[in-house]
Amino acid sequence: MPSSATPKLVMILVSTFSTRNSNAVTAWSSSDHVHFTTCLPVEAMSRLVRRCYGFNDLDALSIDCTSHTCQPISDIPQLMTNKVANVIDRKIYLIGGSFLPDESGSREAWKNVVAVFDTETQSWEPKLVKEDIHVGLGPFWSDSMVMEGKIYLKDYSNGNSFVYEPEERKWELMDEVLNSEEWVGACVVDDVLYYHNCFEMALKAYDPKQRCWSVVNGLKDFLAVETADSVRSHAVSYGEKKLALFFHKNHDGKEVICCAEIALERRQGGEIWGQKESCDVVIEDGMVDMVKFVSVTV
Repeated sequence: MPSSATPKLVMILVSTFSTRNSNAVTAWSSSDHVHFTTCLPVEAMSRLVRRCYGFNDLDALSIDCTSHTCQPISDIPQLMTNKVANVIDRKIYLIGGSFLPDESGSREAWKNVVAVFDTETQSWEPKLVKEDIHVGLGPFWSDSMVMEGKIYLKDYSNGNSFVYEPEERKWELMDEVLNSEEWVGACVVDDVLYYHNCFEMALKAYDPKQRCWSVVNGLKDFLAVETADSVRSHAVSYGEKKLALFFHKNHDGKEVICCAEIALERRQGGEIWGQKESCDVVIEDGMVDMVKFVSVTV
């Protein structure tokens, strides 16, 4: 990454906001007319994130993070509901549910499908990938992440976790270990999944190689004080071995949104430690809700 590049965080909101530290957090508004169900950044060939892509039930937009302008991209090839989007090697994998003809072609059946958008050619791949296992009727994906080149998805309705392998175009139901935590608002740093368990007031980590959960050490006192009133939070991968944690908090009698920057370190023996580097109020308007956060480099 060039030394002049500055990592920034982008918050997808219903209205714009500004912050005191513009080098740390930058805002983007979804506008009054477009509400994104999912939004994600995509690296350019230079390894800098210049664009984000937003999707809802009707629209697909490309957002220029430098000029703060957006333009539509070609229509999604198949109408989908409950969509999530992830990016691998500058290709966007859009996963959602749709009614499609069954093998006999005599009737339609509900299936999850994957549509792939190539950000280099700015076009959709012609073939949809249908699920090869029974994922379920109308799962509501509560979160999705990319680890080790695979897409991990969390089903809100029954708590199951699935993984989709783009190279083999295969689905897999994950084991009970990953399912044991409600990993919503998660992020991935160095192929380890992190999320804030609001009820336990702990930052937890899932290592797909070890297939186990652990608590990130060194943050117990900070999280117990700062996130005691929070019932929802979002973690974002931010720079090298860092994450940013956004959470609600009651501050001076009003509800605000705070951002804590946390440095991560894996020590000898495999334990993961975290150190809080900063924690600031970034939204003072209690009427604003958290929708989506992404990290970009411009």
